[in-house]
Amino acid sequence: MRELVINILPVCIALGVGAGVMVVGGRLPPRRKLGGRKVFESMVRKRNNRFGIKYWLDSFLTKNGAIYHYGKRCGAKQLFIVSLLMMAVGWIVGLKIAIYVSAIAAVVGMLLPWLLLPILNRMDNEKILPDLRLVYHALAMQIKAGVYVTDALAEMYSGVENRRFKEALLDLGGDIVLKADINAALERFQNRFDNRYIDSLCITVIQAMESGQAVELLSDIAEQVKDMEKMVLEKQKANLDRSITFYQLGMLACVLAVAIYACISNMFSTTLGF
Repeated sequence: MRELVINILPVCIALGVGAGVMVVGGRLPPRRKLGGRKVFESMVRKRNNRFGIKYWLDSFLTKNGAIYHYGKRCGAKQLFIVSLLMMAVGWIVGLKIAIYVSAIAAVVGMLLPWLLLPILNRMDNEKILPDLRLVYHALAMQIKAGVYVTDALAEMYSGVENRRFKEALLDLGGDIVLKADINAALERFQNRFDNRYIDSLCITVIQAMESGQAVELLSDIAEQVKDMEKMVLEKQKANLDRSITFYQLGMLACVLAVAIYACISNMFSTTLGF
C-alpha cells in the first residue's frame, strides 16, 4: 500500500500543479498592444516585457519553432502536460533504484522537453543561414535596382528552401500585401525566430523605409552570415572527423578483441591437448 501511494503521489501533485498554473495563467492580464514608436523599440533583442504566463510560454514556443520540432498541435498546454507525464514516469522508474534517483529523474523528465527546444532551434538557425544569406543579397540587389523594399520582401520566399523560414517569409509577404502594415508584419515575422540575423534584417528594413540607405548594410550583414556559415561548415567537418576517428577506433577495438579471443582460445586448447 505504501509503495502504491508513493507511485501515485507525484502524478496527483503534477496534475494539481498543472491545473493551478493553467488557471492562474488564464486569469493574468492579457498582452498589451504596442503602437507608434514602441513598435520600433520592440524589434530589437530586448523586447518590452509583457504580462501573462501563457503569453510568455506561447512566445517561447513560437520563437523556438515548437510546431516544426514537436508537431503542429504543440502548444503551451500540450507541452506542459507532456512535461508532467515525463516527470511522473521519471519518478516511477527512478523508484526502482533509489528515492534520490527518482527525484532527479522526475526533474530531468519535466525539464527535458523545454531544454531540448532551444537546442533544436539553434540547429534550425544553422540550417537557415544559406537561405538567409540569399535573402540579404537578393534584397540588396532589388533595393539597389529601385524596387521598393515592401515589394521586394513580398517576393523573397520563392528562392528559400528551409520550410520554417519559407513559411515565415510567405506569411510576411501576405501580411504586407493584405494588411499594408509593414511594422506589425515585421514584428510578427521577427517573433517567429530567435535569430540575431533575422533581427538585423527587420531593423535594416525599417531603416531602408526611413532613409533608403540600406544596400551597404545589407551587404555587410550578408558577409557576416557568410562567415558564420563557414564556421558552421568547419564545425560540422570537425564533428565528422571525430565521428570517423571514433568509428575507426571502434573497428580496431573489435579486431583486437577477436584476435585476443582467438589467441586465448588457442592457448587453452593447446594446454588441454597436453
